[in-house]
Amino acid sequence: MSGESSYAKTVVAQTLEEARTRPTMDADAMGRALIQAVVEQYLTYRDSADVARELEYLVESLQDDDPVVTRGC
Repeated sequence: MSGESSYAKTVVAQTLEEARTRPTMDADAMGRALIQAVVEQYLTYRDSADVARELEYLVESLQDDDPVVTRGC
């Protein structure tokens, strides 16, 4: 697993755990907010068709035991 993947999993787990502990937050809503924030960032430098392809690739890779994270190589 790449360093980016490990770090992202840690940050997401911490964020979702914090949402679970706050009575004013919902973990599912936080998950959606995280995804939306990433997509919004992508759209600042990628077009929507490219982002859609990336999301489709990620959905397809969910069936893999150890998805590969590329660095644009």
